[in-house]
Amino acid sequence: MIIVTNTIRVEKGSLEHVVRQFTGSDSEHGGVAQHIQNVEGFLGFELWETDLPDADYEELTVMSKWESAEAQQAWVKSDAFKKAHGRTKDSREQKRDRKGILENKITQYQVRHVVPLSDRGIAHE
Repeated sequence: MIIVTNTIRVEKGSLEHVVRQFTGSDSEHGGVAQHIQNVEGFLGFELWETDLPDADYEELTVMSKWESAEAQQAWVKSDAFKKAHGRTKDSREQKRDRKGILENKITQYQVRHVVPLSDRGIAHE
């Protein structure tokens, strides 16, 4: 299993806009979440906001979990990935909507060990 993170630094005030791009909550094309759900080898997707109260920027980390590096690479090379990220002729208007992004860094991790939550009668999200 692998985890891939994409840590995105954005201008202050732009974080919610970037979150909506990933969730598809303000797009007729849907966000990444809509396109990735049925991809073979996909295990999960989360958005993490970094707590940076004194910074002059905001930061969002996109975390995706995969059965293998090959499954993740197949997603990155797919037409669905290109459409979700505004890289097709039909979705050029999405490129104009990438405002506020200052930089990003992608990191891949190989999962070496997992300790599962025990069932203690607690509801988990």
